[in-house]
Amino acid sequence: MSSPPNAVARAARSAPSAARTAAPSLLAPAPPRRPRSSASPRPIDRRCRALPTSRRHYRITVSDVLGLHEIAIRETGGRDGVLNLPIIEAAVARPFGGYYRAIERKAAALVQSLACGHGFQDGNKRTALMALVLFVDNSGYRLLPEDDEARGRELEDMFLDLVTRRTDFEGVVAWLKARLVKEAS
Repeated sequence: MSSPPNAVARAARSAPSAARTAAPSLLAPAPPRRPRSSASPRPIDRRCRALPTSRRHYRITVSDVLGLHEIAIRETGGRDGVLNLPIIEAAVARPFGGYYRAIERKAAALVQSLACGHGFQDGNKRTALMALVLFVDNSGYRLLPEDDEARGRELEDMFLDLVTRRTDFEGVVAWLKARLVKEAS
């Protein structure tokens, strides 16, 4: 049977060891630690504003996504609630981190992060769909086809393929690239 942890620690301190006799510098006290800053971390809104932004594309916010989720649950049912706010914050920040310049890549990053990240208890795909429409419309683009019913079926198929991993990020980018049209100014 093993000795209790305190007994083992006492035995290690009292027994002469090769380290104690051969290298007394190993027993020197550790240098003092630098005191931690008492300042609290900056809120997410400040950190997001520090990220590169595009003048061409609408910058969706965490508040936008939370509001869209509330609408999705109210209109279509399901359990309301945030499971993991940092996942939602990361999903909103991902398209604007500087890696994606084209709108279809930003939109795909947003959709993939929201739909697959599961930041909400329910309605992740519905919220991602609404965020996609908000982002695209406010950036001066529209999704084809114009027929709402046909577009709805295509979007549903694309989201199911994404969530079930039958398609990946590049597949969503290609899907969006074929269906995004810049509105005439």
